[in-house]
Amino acid sequence: MVTFIHKIADPMGLHAINAARLARFCQESSCRVRAACRDTAADAAQMMGLMRLRAKRGDVLEFRVEGAGEEQTARELKALAEELL
Repeated sequence: MVTFIHKIADPMGLHAINAARLARFCQESSCRVRAACRDTAADAAQMMGLMRLRAKRGDVLEFRVEGAGEEQTARELKALAEELL
Protein backbone atom coordinates (compact mmCIF):
# COMPACT_ATOMS: atom_id res chain seq x y z
CA MET A 1 0.00 0.00 0.00
CA VAL A 2 1.23 3.47 -0.93
CA THR A 3 -0.24 6.62 0.59
CA PHE A 4 0.33 10.27 -0.18
CA ILE A 5 -1.33 13.57 0.58
CA HIS A 6 -2.18 16.51 -1.63
CA LYS A 7 -3.21 19.98 -0.45
CA ILE A 8 -5.81 21.51 -2.77
CA ALA A 9 -4.70 24.82 -4.30
CA ASP A 10 -7.48 25.22 -6.88
CA PRO A 11 -9.79 28.06 -5.77
CA MET A 12 -12.80 25.95 -6.83
CA GLY A 13 -11.67 22.94 -4.80
CA LEU A 14 -12.40 19.43 -6.05
CA HIS A 15 -15.11 20.23 -8.58
CA ALA A 16 -16.95 17.93 -10.99
CA ILE A 17 -14.62 18.17 -13.97
CA ASN A 18 -11.53 17.37 -11.91
CA ALA A 19 -13.34 14.66 -9.95
CA ALA A 20 -14.32 13.02 -13.24
CA ARG A 21 -10.74 13.06 -14.51
CA LEU A 22 -9.41 11.58 -11.24
CA ALA A 23 -12.13 8.91 -11.23
CA ARG A 24 -11.43 7.97 -14.86
CA PHE A 25 -7.72 7.57 -14.07
CA CYS A 26 -8.56 5.32 -11.12
CA GLN A 27 -11.05 3.26 -13.15
CA GLU A 28 -8.37 2.56 -15.75
CA SER A 29 -5.86 1.51 -13.09
CA SER A 30 -5.54 -2.06 -11.88
CA CYS A 31 -5.07 -0.72 -8.34
CA ARG A 32 -7.72 0.11 -5.77
CA VAL A 33 -7.56 3.79 -4.84
CA ARG A 34 -9.24 5.41 -1.84
CA ALA A 35 -9.37 9.13 -1.17
CA ALA A 36 -10.07 10.76 2.18
CA CYS A 37 -10.68 14.32 3.30
CA ARG A 38 -11.34 15.24 6.91
CA ASP A 39 -13.44 12.36 8.30
CA THR A 40 -14.85 11.09 5.00
CA ALA A 41 -13.39 8.51 2.61
CA ALA A 42 -14.43 7.41 -0.87
CA ASP A 43 -13.57 5.03 -3.67
CA ALA A 44 -11.57 7.33 -5.96
CA ALA A 45 -12.87 5.49 -9.03
CA GLN A 46 -16.35 6.88 -8.29
CA MET A 47 -16.84 10.51 -9.30
CA MET A 48 -19.80 11.00 -6.98
CA GLY A 49 -17.84 9.54 -4.10
CA LEU A 50 -15.10 12.10 -4.71
CA MET A 51 -17.69 14.87 -4.89
CA ARG A 52 -19.12 13.78 -1.51
CA LEU A 53 -15.75 14.58 0.06
CA ARG A 54 -16.61 18.27 -0.44
CA ALA A 55 -12.92 19.09 -0.61
CA LYS A 56 -12.23 22.80 -0.82
CA ARG A 57 -9.17 24.95 -1.35
CA GLY A 58 -6.74 24.38 1.51
CA ASP A 59 -8.13 20.94 2.37
CA VAL A 60 -5.79 17.96 2.36
CA LEU A 61 -6.69 14.85 0.39
CA GLU A 62 -5.10 11.58 1.42
CA PHE A 63 -4.84 8.94 -1.30
CA ARG A 64 -4.27 5.23 -0.58
CA VAL A 65 -3.24 3.04 -3.52
CA GLU A 66 -3.24 -0.76 -3.24
CA GLY A 67 -2.50 -3.47 -5.78
CA ALA A 68 -0.07 -4.57 -8.45
CA GLY A 69 1.92 -1.60 -9.72
CA GLU A 70 0.82 0.58 -6.81
CA GLU A 71 4.04 2.62 -6.74
CA GLN A 72 3.78 3.62 -10.41
CA THR A 73 0.05 4.30 -10.09
CA ALA A 74 0.65 6.47 -7.02
CA ARG A 75 3.32 8.50 -8.86
CA GLU A 76 1.01 9.06 -11.83
CA LEU A 77 -1.96 9.90 -9.60
CA LYS A 78 0.14 12.35 -7.59
CA ALA A 79 1.22 14.10 -10.80
CA LEU A 80 -2.40 14.25 -11.98
CA ALA A 81 -3.57 15.68 -8.63
CA GLU A 82 -0.85 18.34 -8.79
CA GLU A 83 -1.96 19.26 -12.32
CA LEU A 84 -5.68 19.37 -11.55
CA LEU A 85 -5.89 20.50 -7.95
